[in-house]
This record gives sequence, structure tokens and C-alpha cells, in this order.
Amino acid sequence: MSTPPATPVEPVAPVDVLDSAEAGGRAIRGSAWRTGAYGVSLLLSLVSVPFVIRHLGVVDYGYYLTVSSIVFIIGGVTEAGLTNLGIREVSVLDGAARDAFLRNLVGLRFVLTTVGVLLATLLVWATGAEHQVVIGTLIAGLALLISLTQSTYMVPLNAQLRLGWVSVLDVLRQATLSSLFIVFVIAGAGLIAFFWAGVISAVVMIAATLLLVRRHASLRPAFDLATWKRVLRETLPYAAAAAVGLVYFRIAVILMSYVASKHETGIFSAAFRIVEVVGAIPWVLVSSAFPILARAARDDEERLGYALQRLFEMSLILGALIALGLAVGAPFAISVVAGHGFAESVPVLRLQALALVTSFLLSTWNFALLSLKLYSDILWANLLAAVVAIAGTLALAPPLGAKGAALATVGAEAVLAVTSLMLVRRARPALSPNLRVVPKVLLAGAVSVAVALAVPLPAVVLAILSCGAYGAMILALGALPPELFDALRGRSPLADDGR
Repeated sequence: MSTPPATPVEPVAPVDVLDSAEAGGRAIRGSAWRTGAYGVSLLLSLVSVPFVIRHLGVVDYGYYLTVSSIVFIIGGVTEAGLTNLGIREVSVLDGAARDAFLRNLVGLRFVLTTVGVLLATLLVWATGAEHQVVIGTLIAGLALLISLTQSTYMVPLNAQLRLGWVSVLDVLRQATLSSLFIVFVIAGAGLIAFFWAGVISAVVMIAATLLLVRRHASLRPAFDLATWKRVLRETLPYAAAAAVGLVYFRIAVILMSYVASKHETGIFSAAFRIVEVVGAIPWVLVSSAFPILARAARDDEERLGYALQRLFEMSLILGALIALGLAVGAPFAISVVAGHGFAESVPVLRLQALALVTSFLLSTWNFALLSLKLYSDILWANLLAAVVAIAGTLALAPPLGAKGAALATVGAEAVLAVTSLMLVRRARPALSPNLRVVPKVLLAGAVSVAVALAVPLPAVVLAILSCGAYGAMILALGALPPELFDALRGRSPLADDGR
């Protein structure tokens, strides 16, 4: 008897990680590792920067900060929201379309940043700036160009939830820069060498990134003007929103110098600087889930609603935890960062700590709007927050000083968070969050505050105790999503994300 021919088996296409059940676990673990990496990077910066300040002295360090501010503005303008747009598009595109988009994004970022750096350098030279500032702007601009190109090549790592490697790269960046700073201080190097430290650090970063993505994305930039026009046309409202977002949170600092005394401005600035650093945490955490939100917005509204509900719960829980810890530990934080002469900043910091709750919620709804491609809505929400910040500061800072400006900042953040939620609900009513976790967070917060008020101990000890009481109550009330524990029992981040 002859054997019948075997039926050919069609190969099964691999499942994209964003469509798999593992996506949520990767995002949760990635959030934890990225937050830890942010903390390590901050510590590395705190170790090296004091040496740089003392080595360069008042004049040269002033030049260094001037150049850093110029380059920050260049980066803010030329970035134009392209990184988040890139993550969104790479998360929803497939195959050749994904590669073509990424290559064009690299080319567009290269051209925009090059033009921005050259124009800024010419402007600084034409306005008669010091020679060190002109040369520094050009060198630091080169570092910016390499860094923004590197961040574009990191887009596939973020979109594929390879967040363990993203965390490693974040620490590598600051470790390289801090090490170079210390080496240059020991060698007695001049100001220009410290600008070159940024270039060397950026080169190390882009080399490491290219090694990681070379098998997952094309490395050749593309210069397709039609694609560039589409990208710029699509991202213009979001770019404007990103620019307004950078400004509105800092408006109070600027206006204080006009409507309040120098003393009150200094008191506010000390507290604001702490909140500005801590305020990056919610964006680091929530951005880890952004690729999942973008894919779900394209394919599955039910999955999008589920993901946003979990993000809302965790954002509220973590936002309240960090706000409580910072408010209770405010005396310790101010004494470490600003010194005992800034004791008046303590109540200001406690007021500004409230903004961290809304910052966590804002980051959730902002990424929801971005996932739904509602760029104009993001712009209008940020413009409204800017108006509230300006009006609030002008009205409250003259009579209340630094506390008034803090209230204006908190109000602007709250308005932006609520407005963003309303815009999400208007676009997709099914995405409205369930508020079942709110009473649990309020109860846990009340217990935490009671502990802080009842026990006369140093601020840092009280912060630890009150946060511990809050965490115990959250666990006892079952407020944490069960997926969190399942995800944290997963594998190591590099083994998990490197597949």
C-alpha cells in the first residue's frame, strides 16, 4: 500500500508581543525597572554634579548652565513629540510599513535637529555671546543631535516592550556622563571638555542602542519628503501641546519674578525643583504601557478600557503614596536639597506635593488621548492648563507669595487631568473609569496622615512610617490589581524583554 503524501503545514506567523497575554506583565515589570533606573541615574547625577560646580566655579558653571538651557530649548522644539509619535506608529504598523516609518523618522529627526543646532549657534554668535558659550552651544548641539537620533533608534525597544534594556541604557547614559565628569575634574580640564563629555556619552549610547536593535529594525535613515510632510502635519498639534506642556508647569516660576518678591520666588523655586524631579516618575511609569494602549486603540476597545482602568487604579495608588511621602518628609527634602535657610519652602512643597496625584492621573489620560490620535484635544487641554496657571499665579502670588504660586500650579495640574479625562470620555464613553478604588485610597491616605500627626519623630522617619501604614492599608483593602503580583513574579527583565 502506498503512503499518502504528507499534507504541507503552513508556517504559523509569530505572535507580536503587543498582541500576547504577556504584554501586560512586561509593561508592569518594565515600569518597575525604568523607575528604578531613573532613581539610580538621579543618584549618579547627585554624586558628580557637586564636583563639577566646585571645579568650574561660578563663572564657568554659569556658562555651562546657559549652554544647557539653550540646548534644552533646541531639543524641546526639534523633538516636537516625535518620540511618542514614533512609539505609537511603530506599535500599530507592521512589516515594511513599520521599517519605512522608522527610517524616515530617523532622517527627519536628523535634519530638524541639525538645522536647530546651526541656527541656535549662529544666533548665539550674532548676539555677541562669550566665545565659550558659542563653542559650547555647537558642541552640546552635536551631543543633542546624537542623543535624539539614539532615542529614535530606541523606539523599537519601547514598542516591543524590551524595557529591561531601555532601563539599562538609561543608567548607562548617566553612568558614562558622571564618570567623565569626575575624570575631567581630576584631570583639571577646562569648561569645553565638559561639553565634549556629552558628545562622548551620546556616542556610547548610540553604539549600544544600535547593537540591540540591529536585528529588529533598519538602521539606514530615509529622506522621503511625502512621509515627512505627513508626519509633520499629523504631529503639529501634538508638538504644540508638548511645547505648551513644557511651559505651563514652569509659568509660575517665571511670573513669580514679576509679581512677588525675590525672597518668595526663591522659596517657591526650591520646592518646585524637588517636585519637578519627582514629577518625572509618573511619565516614566505610564509610558511603559503606551505601546499596549496604542495597539489596543487600533484593534480592541475592550482591551484598551481594561488597560486604562488598571493604569488609573495604579496611578491613583502610587500618586497618593508619593504625594504623602513627599508631604510628610518635606522638612528633610528641603534641608537636603536647599539647606536650613529655606525652611519656609516646607509648606510650599507640601502644597505642591498634591500635584503628584494629578500628575499620575494626567499621564494616564494623556497617553490615552495620544493612543486615540486626539492630538488637537491634547493641545486644547494644555492651553487651558496654561491659562489657569497664569491666572492663578497672577491672582494668588501677590497676596500669598510662594504658597499662592503653589496653589496655582496644583490647580493647573488638576484642571489638565480632569479635562483630559473628559476628552477621553467624550471620544470613547466606554473608556470611563470605574471609581471603586477611590474610597480605598482615601481611607489608606487618612490612616497615613493620622500616623504622621500622632507620632513625634524626625521627618524622614515619619515619611517611612506613614508610607508603610498607607501601603499596609492598600494591601489590607485589596486595592492593588491582582495582575501586579502575577507580573512581578515573572522572569528577569533582560531575559524577558530580550526575546
